[in-house]
Amino acid sequence: MAQQRDEGERAFQKCYSCHSVDPEEKGLSGPTLAGVVGRRAASLPGFAYSPAIKKAAADGLVWDEKTLDRYLEDPLEMIPETTMGFPGLRNAAERRAVIAYLKRFR
Repeated sequence: MAQQRDEGERAFQKCYSCHSVDPEEKGLSGPTLAGVVGRRAASLPGFAYSPAIKKAAADGLVWDEKTLDRYLEDPLEMIPETTMGFPGLRNAAERRAVIAYLKRFR
């Protein structure tokens, strides 16, 4: 388990230019991911979400482990009009490690 957390923290480095796990972090191009697991999409007050993410949220998108895994694998396939310029994590073990890491920050 500790190894998976370490792997997740390392893999999350690919996300740090736009996201943080600090709930107080402001000013990044992406929302904080503290508490993202289980959170309804586009639900953080004060963040300017893309219209595509807002529509997904209106359609009921919740960031559970399954949807995070799918999104992290290929964001543009899951939500074609997203503004997140990230190609995705193709490695399933790496995605699981990132999700386990994110679960630490509730």
